[in-house]
Amino acid sequence: MAKFIRVNCPSSLCGKEIFLDPTEVPAEGKSVICSACGVSFKIKLSKKNVDRNEIHERGARGLVVVIEDSRFARTQIVDALVQEGIEIVEAETAEEGLEKVIELKPKVVIVDIFLGSGNPKGLDVVRTIRKRTDAGFPKDVKIIMYTVMSEDKVPLAIRKMADAFIHKGPTALYHLVEEVLRLLAE
Repeated sequence: MAKFIRVNCPSSLCGKEIFLDPTEVPAEGKSVICSACGVSFKIKLSKKNVDRNEIHERGARGLVVVIEDSRFARTQIVDALVQEGIEIVEAETAEEGLEKVIELKPKVVIVDIFLGSGNPKGLDVVRTIRKRTDAGFPKDVKIIMYTVMSEDKVPLAIRKMADAFIHKGPTALYHLVEEVLRLLAE
């Protein structure tokens, strides 16, 4: 099973968790740029890193349900997370996604706000999970809203229902993987 290293951004204002594959960090170290604040810093592996258990098993952390109506976007998400060794279950509709959340009790749910012809059914998914109208919903499930809408276009009250909000853009998959790993590690 693959392993990864969890480091925190050294910026006192940020502290974002960043996950790295140790095989990609050469002996002389690797320069990393924090995706949240842009701070550049260097990571160097040592025997101490392994001894302090900073390397964690991937895939043993929990299940992720992806609720996305676009087959293309769903395939991209699944491919990116599977490469990280994360177990994924897909759902194309809000109804199917809610059934899988109740049945499988995932640790993380990724949901597109707009599911099917521009309807914000993804918001209904998030509200339903947060209200726990059905006793079958897991109490500690983490939600990532993944949408084409930029963060400034979505009201704060809606964003606060999720544990993370990711705008579908050029670097979205990279940020999505980071957020999933962070939420699975909590």
